[in-house]
Amino acid sequence: MYYFIVNYRGGNGRGQKVWKDVRSILEAESVPYHAWRTRGRGHAARLATEIIRRYSSKDVHVNLIVLGGDGTVNEVINGISDFDRVWLGVIPTGSGNDFARGLGLPTKPVPALMQILNCEKPTRVDLGWVKGDNQAPRMFGISAGIGLDAEVCKKALKSKQKRFLNRLGAGKLTYILLTIESLFTMKTRDGRVIYDGNLEDVLRVRKMIFLAGMNLRWEGGGVPMAPDADPFDGKISTCVAENIPKWKTFFELPILVMGKQKKLKGFTLKEGATLDIEMEEPVVLHVDGEYGGDVRRIHMEVLPGRLQLLMNGACCNCR
Repeated sequence: MYYFIVNYRGGNGRGQKVWKDVRSILEAESVPYHAWRTRGRGHAARLATEIIRRYSSKDVHVNLIVLGGDGTVNEVINGISDFDRVWLGVIPTGSGNDFARGLGLPTKPVPALMQILNCEKPTRVDLGWVKGDNQAPRMFGISAGIGLDAEVCKKALKSKQKRFLNRLGAGKLTYILLTIESLFTMKTRDGRVIYDGNLEDVLRVRKMIFLAGMNLRWEGGGVPMAPDADPFDGKISTCVAENIPKWKTFFELPILVMGKQKKLKGFTLKEGATLDIEMEEPVVLHVDGEYGGDVRRIHMEVLPGRLQLLMNGACCNCR
């Protein structure tokens, strides 16, 4: 039995069409399934919790399938109450689909469905965990971050540009356009990052533009923030940009998009199992592209092998 959580609005309405195609295949192949449609923000998490409560048992796992974008995937992950009893599958329908991209999952609906149906044993994948100030903790599959990428994610949630470009099949341009805009309007901050709780391993940042804590390589619709990130290594990869003149960031943006930021002054790529971030002033936090509040202190850590994912073998982009 397969249990589907379906977001019709994924990809600005693309999810509804994809679900019709998926449902047709399921019925033609006589695959047993139940499906629920999300009704708004936070509903996918509640559905996941209820499905697991109702259908899992000590000896029976739940094949839980998400049909939606990265935001829906994040909600479902945060709604899973017992990861040992859930095998998760993803049919991506969003504008970014960085979760699928980062794990080498098919991004087209039919191949994604067939991989799920043909997978006999799930693959264990790391998740991230983040808590900022008095905010409730959340897990992430892709990334959590502060500064520019968080500002962009916050704006993208209400962006008219995103809705328009999604209709043209160019939703990824939203993040690039908003990034350029935010580069010249956001205020930079000072702070420090402590890796693995080691006070001798501290990165002090001045005029921070962004800090991205990455479980996967890409965020923001395909920007390779952490080219060496590996969701099987038990670590969070960070990319920090600081003390770079704003006029210069405009010219360095294409280099970041190509994943060549290691060569640039002002960029630091580093990894750790835990991160403690302390900023002198509040900054915007995002969790898998969802607004996570304005915070000053943030704790991140990796949850090794927490998620059981229906996929064929190891991540083709990481192995």
